[in-house]
Amino acid sequence: MNLKEVRDLLKDHDLLISYANLEMDQDQNVASIAIDTKGIKEGSVFICRQGYRYDSHALVDEAIHLGVKAIVVERPVNIEHIPIFLVRDSRMAEAILASSFFGSPHEKLKVYGVTGTNGKTTISTMIHFIMNMIGKSGSLVGTVNNVVVDRTIDSVNTTPPALDIAQYARETLDKGGEFLSVEVSSHALTLKRVESLRFDVGILTNITQDHLDFHKNMDDYAMTKFQLFRLLKEKGTAILNIEDPYASRFVSMLPMDVHVVTYGLNGCSNKPDYSADCVKIGLEGVSFDLLYKGKKIGHVHSPLIGMHNVSNLLAVIALLLREGIPLEEILLQISRFRGVEGRFEIYTRVGQDIDLVIDFAHTPDALQKTLETAKMLTRNRIIAVFGAGGEADIGKRPIMGKIASDLCDVAIVTSDNPKSEKPMEIIRQIEEGISHQIPYLLIEDRRIAIETALNIAGKGDMVILAGKGHERFQIVGGTYLPFSDRDIAFQMVRDLKRRVS
Repeated sequence: MNLKEVRDLLKDHDLLISYANLEMDQDQNVASIAIDTKGIKEGSVFICRQGYRYDSHALVDEAIHLGVKAIVVERPVNIEHIPIFLVRDSRMAEAILASSFFGSPHEKLKVYGVTGTNGKTTISTMIHFIMNMIGKSGSLVGTVNNVVVDRTIDSVNTTPPALDIAQYARETLDKGGEFLSVEVSSHALTLKRVESLRFDVGILTNITQDHLDFHKNMDDYAMTKFQLFRLLKEKGTAILNIEDPYASRFVSMLPMDVHVVTYGLNGCSNKPDYSADCVKIGLEGVSFDLLYKGKKIGHVHSPLIGMHNVSNLLAVIALLLREGIPLEEILLQISRFRGVEGRFEIYTRVGQDIDLVIDFAHTPDALQKTLETAKMLTRNRIIAVFGAGGEADIGKRPIMGKIASDLCDVAIVTSDNPKSEKPMEIIRQIEEGISHQIPYLLIEDRRIAIETALNIAGKGDMVILAGKGHERFQIVGGTYLPFSDRDIAFQMVRDLKRRVS
């Protein structure tokens, strides 16, 4: 790619407002695309973006000093010596340029996208696991980590920037990979992070309250999720949880050439294509009869726990059958998938004969499903430790408090990534929804909250540590402090055992 091609791409996608200083340099080859100064090489094109916390237009002088050969901007800047492209949307420009620079690798890969409030991580990870188990190499992009064939990269966001995704897709193809399984958040869709891809299959899990600090309202949030299906390849497939009210609306909005597959629990009034009957849930996992258009086609057994995972399994089965994988092979590999770190991760009869669950549940719907599952499994009381993230949807905080008080025997409200907010203010907002008919504690220090839960737990109690799951940090201010619910809980369990012995 040379600079003339950069100009033409931006123009062809109706992004280019104006350009300057190109005449002498238009045949220069682009060495790389960069969106931060750490990624700049001699000969890079640097894309400036107006972020929510920082405007990288302020880095233009530093970028030039580091050797960039052209700059893409969203607002005029004073540059006279190198080519500059003024665009309408630098995030879209990033996606278009990144995809072209890496050779549009998604065109030669099977690309699976999973969106929805909850279930994205489990579904995308299970797809990746099963595809690998049947001998198909590929990559996973998601919340817990990014796995690019044989290379694991820590995740910062659920969905990384468009530049990273295009690079991962290229690396996947170069390493002989065949597919890409991607978690797609509403932030990613709004911020054009997946515009460098086109999807063969898109899955919608559900749409429940979250991120209303970012979206105007629930309809805006839902319509943002729908944008995933705008990015389907020609004759792509949409797999929708038809039990979700928004999914029912989306069916009529999809283009005519999109193949629609639906799933939901048996008895759903919308008559899903794939459904589950005779569901059994226990500490050993879930099992159910798999129905297609109301007729039994197989029996599913999975180590995953909870009714919500029945829905997740139906979505995965629908996708894999659509991809031509034999049902017998799918059911075998499902029985071997142990789940995702921090998703109803259960340890039975630890310490003083208590059950411990670590779960990422940080939305009202996820917390409700986790606690409902716990009620089905617990031998005694449920003691829940949870909080709500800072700089996020304030409206969900009292809702989470009410859910906890409806479903717990004891609630301990604590800190969960407060960021720039005062932890006790968040905790007090959660408390507004808690019924005073159950015992509850407000403990700002999460470590002490976990210790308290374990100290008051008796034989047969189930302690739920909700909100952080796989995370190994606590965000306070702008600092990531080392913190793991699992590590702290098991250290305390060991300490309690030593005290008793």
